[in-house]
Amino acid sequence: MKLKKKFLLLLFLATIGGVGIKAQASENVPLYRMYNSNSGEHFYTENLYEARSLHDVGWNYEGIESYEPVTGGSPVYRLYNPNAGVHFYTTNNYEKTSLVNRGWRYELVAFVSGGNVPIYRSYNSRNSQHNYTTSVGEQMSLVRIGWGNEGVAFYAGALGNPYDNTISRQPVWHSNFLYQNDPRWSNIRIGDSTLGPEGCGPTSIAMVLNGYGASYSPVDIARTANRIGNYNNPNVGGDGIDGQTILSSLNYYGMRATPITSEAQLIGELKMNKPIIYGMEWLYTYPQISHFVVLSGYNNGYTTVHDPLNRITGSNSVDRLWSHPSKLSDDWNAGRPAWSILPK
Repeated sequence: MKLKKKFLLLLFLATIGGVGIKAQASENVPLYRMYNSNSGEHFYTENLYEARSLHDVGWNYEGIESYEPVTGGSPVYRLYNPNAGVHFYTTNNYEKTSLVNRGWRYELVAFVSGGNVPIYRSYNSRNSQHNYTTSVGEQMSLVRIGWGNEGVAFYAGALGNPYDNTISRQPVWHSNFLYQNDPRWSNIRIGDSTLGPEGCGPTSIAMVLNGYGASYSPVDIARTANRIGNYNNPNVGGDGIDGQTILSSLNYYGMRATPITSEAQLIGELKMNKPIIYGMEWLYTYPQISHFVVLSGYNNGYTTVHDPLNRITGSNSVDRLWSHPSKLSDDWNAGRPAWSILPK
């Protein structure tokens, strides 16, 4: 998509007693910062439509990084590497030309560098990502964990606002699928059972966490749930996980669980694209066997089930799901076994 550099000059002429009235462009414009939790890339644009379009397809909004001058500074070139799937920003024309000669795509002048506020650049050699920030603290934090400090990349006219709400700040969850009977971990014993038959809870939690950008296996979650809760506890009747251990494990990983107590509330949370952990009757027909799954999205009465056993994965009726909750008391020991999940 080719974008024009944003010069906005609105000229209103009104003749009132022979006096002309003129409105001039703002001195600085916001530079919006987006984040893709799947790829780890940060993206910077002055184009609000572009930023909102990225949010609509799953990028998280991280506020206004800085305010950049409209004119009078150095052009910041934006390039894209189609192989690595990353963007790069530079004021250096030689650097731009060198990258284009190596296969990068030149996209546009992203914004103008000017002012007295430095924007620092760091580089992660493991994934070819660059990060740009006005925050010295953020820059030093990245350097401490192994990013290369590349100094000042360009300048801004003023500091931004990381708490800006121009675009929704709700974290975006990305659909993903994990299975408890995956041969990589199905036979791993934690507590008094293995994940193959008793891994639906940890697998569901792992899908929720990973959808927000983490990278956990069901084994990681199961070990935590066993250590801090009653997952596969030989001193507790029955195997698997209970409602309280679901909540304590989510809290341990920095997640906030909102109890769902009605079908209308469930539909509302699904429409807001929040993942739901739901404890249900196994295959709708076995009341003494329960199974935790993840629900996401809503379309005309249906939602997508992320089934750790892959038996009912895909589109399912919300009404039917809600009519078949788990019948086991330990699933209900933290309330009805249905929670929408957001990072704290």
